[in-house]
Order: sequence, then C-alpha cells, then structure tokens
Amino acid sequence: MSEYSFGYDEAGEEPDLGETNDQPQGPKWFREGLAKLSGQVNELQAENKRLKAAQTRSELETTLKAKGYAPQAAGLFTGEPAKLDEWLTANSAALARLPEAEQPGEQQPPSGPPASTVPADGQAEMQRMQEQGTQGVAAPQGSDKELSAAIQAAQTPEELAKLMQSNGSPFSWS
Repeated sequence: MSEYSFGYDEAGEEPDLGETNDQPQGPKWFREGLAKLSGQVNELQAENKRLKAAQTRSELETTLKAKGYAPQAAGLFTGEPAKLDEWLTANSAALARLPEAEQPGEQQPPSGPPASTVPADGQAEMQRMQEQGTQGVAAPQGSDKELSAAIQAAQTPEELAKLMQSNGSPFSWS
C-alpha cells in the first residue's frame, strides 16, 4: 500500500471527507460531498464578511467620535476607511456634531488635586508613611514671597535655622 489514500481509507471502502458513508461510492457521492463542503465554505465566507463589516463600522464610529462627529454617521459612509477624511471634508457640514461635553479631545482638564489612586483602606497607611518620610519636618507654609520676607526678617542664625527647618529643610542649621 502507498502512503496516499486518494480519498479512501486503508480498506478502500469509506470516503475520506470526514464522514462515514454506507452508500456505494461514485461520482454522485463525490458531487454531493463537494456540494456540502461548498455550502459550508459559503456560509463561513458570509460570516467572515459580516464580521469584517461590523469591525470596520466600529472603527469608523470610534474615529468619527474622536473627530467630534456623532458615531451614527458611520452608517452614511460607504467608502474605504482610509478615505474617511476626504469624505468628512466634503460632507462635514451635513453631519451632526457631538455636544461639547462628549467631545473627547476638547475637554477641560479637571481643576484641583488629582484623585487618589490608593484604595480607601490603604490611604491611612499611605498618610502615615508620608509623615514618617518627612522625619518630623513640616511642609512649607505660605507663599514664596512670605517665606522670602520671613528669611529677610530673621535676626539671628538660630531664628533662620528654626525658620528653615519649619519650612521643610532637611539640613542642620546649627
């Protein structure tokens, strides 16, 4: 026996199309097998085409939203995604814009200190670690002008040392 089966198994009785068949083999059986496989391939191709179209539409919606347009405009665009900018140049006046609050690129940065990324149960320990890291030295108080005026007003080296240490200086001034 050779290593090639030519569509038949070792016994030469059953087809090699992934199915067992009790019918005698011949051209009719072969045509039916090919028709079944062809139908499966067509179904897979249709599914692949549908998935690619959905992915392209999702990418278009994301791009339109990033440019400040309503994502529903992706249903109006029928060209290639690479030519979206040209299409927007020609048709942007007719498209709906996103409200100012929803436009991602033009938002105002939040004012104030950033929100903590430390979980609530770890914030107390984080505060304790920060206090230990300063080794008993307080953070600077007041503005730069106030500190400058206080340094100029210091009369003795002891007053200067006390002032510098109270404003966060780690050095020994004595």
